[in-house]
Amino acid sequence: MLTPQDSSLLLTIAQAGAEEDGWPVMLRALMGDMQASDARLYPGDLVWGPDGAKTDPLPGALAGLRLRRVYTGEELAERALTPDLPGDRRALGVQGPHGAVWLVLHRASGLFRAADSARVSALVPHLEQALHMAARMEALRSQAVQARRLARRVGVGQVRFGARGEIVAADEVARDLLARANAVSRGEFGPGVVALGAGVELVRHGDEGYLRATDMALPAPEILAQELGLALPEARLARALGQGATLRDAAAMQGVTIETARYYSKQIFAKIGARGQPDLIRRLWTGAVMLA
Repeated sequence: MLTPQDSSLLLTIAQAGAEEDGWPVMLRALMGDMQASDARLYPGDLVWGPDGAKTDPLPGALAGLRLRRVYTGEELAERALTPDLPGDRRALGVQGPHGAVWLVLHRASGLFRAADSARVSALVPHLEQALHMAARMEALRSQAVQARRLARRVGVGQVRFGARGEIVAADEVARDLLARANAVSRGEFGPGVVALGAGVELVRHGDEGYLRATDMALPAPEILAQELGLALPEARLARALGQGATLRDAAAMQGVTIETARYYSKQIFAKIGARGQPDLIRRLWTGAVMLA
């Protein structure tokens, strides 16, 4: 039967896998439970200690040792793992999602007991589960970061409405757009499209809604030139045309004659495969180049 001390330690191990940078908390809990003066966790090229992480490769003395077995201080000293450091050590290797992960405990004075080794050994399934959970959570956090970057690039945020049509939740991009339009404290929003001002529109469908920045700009000419295979003067003209300028106005903006602008436009349409300015606008704004 688990003691309250066991339950607390296992909960800390599980939380370490679920929370970002949760390993120091777990290591400090292990140190207290095992009366250790230090604890280290080696996943890949990092080493986690009770105060955080730093880049440090796995000690060579641990490479090749059998996993899911607790090694004593004498065994580690024979393999030259800090043989001159006073005190006692225990090391446990477990299978992580990307290879072996080692836990090393150090007691500066006194010796670990056989019961301590057994207690460390009992942590194997819990530590492996936490390591796999940590890898999954890191992948989800990375996906969330990419999703936020994409939403910010296209200027789209999502909100949820309460029973009276008030906004009760908003993602990061939506909060920024609401603040920009000074609409954070507005009351009820009905269905349909609402212009909030400051280049922001909102559309509501039931309990959900989306905000969109209506003043988004196309990527810089240098990006358009690189991604669409255009010469830089052509990319400058394409950007102006894509943002709604007439050919004459775009020519004046670029400082070229109308004849030169007409020649550039023909080159742009041919390279992109557009059938005139309306098609060019559609391709630029709905195509993947907006994400470049």
